[in-house]
Amino acid sequence: MKIILIAGKAGVGKTKLGEYIVHYAKESGQKIVQTEYSKYLKLYAKELLGYQENEEDKPRTFLQEEGFYIRNELKDQDFFTRRMLEDFRIYQKYVDIVVISDVRLLNEIAAIKRNYKNVFVIQIKNQNIVSKLSEEEQNHITENELNNYPDFDLIIENKNLQQLQVIAKQIVEGEIEK
Repeated sequence: MKIILIAGKAGVGKTKLGEYIVHYAKESGQKIVQTEYSKYLKLYAKELLGYQENEEDKPRTFLQEEGFYIRNELKDQDFFTRRMLEDFRIYQKYVDIVVISDVRLLNEIAAIKRNYKNVFVIQIKNQNIVSKLSEEEQNHITENELNNYPDFDLIIENKNLQQLQVIAKQIVEGEIEK
């Protein structure tokens, strides 16, 4: 099973790149799933706040605060990575590729790399994006911890959707590898 991790700040195109990778993988007959570490936090937001998976009213502060609470107050830095690794035990029975399109923290990369060999880590940037986040949200650890991570296999400057499509296709076809 190949694992593709996509990292980057809010709004730079992580999910869109993941969607394109899924599209081209399915087109080529590969079995693939796109998932997120934040799916667990979004489930809590849905159950506790009635959040309905809408980018327009995403409760980002709640998501950041609850993630912080779990990692720091409950002293469980690996809560989300452990759950993802448990999911992988199921995924590996069904898929060739797993895309995690919201990597934000060092331990999210380290845990996957410790447990799997075929891991491809991408950072996506977009200098033209004006952040919709508050200053406090922009300064949160989940927006900044990977700023100086030295081991990305690929760094993409997202210029437009067509470029992301081309890169996604190249990744799926093996033209871009570690």
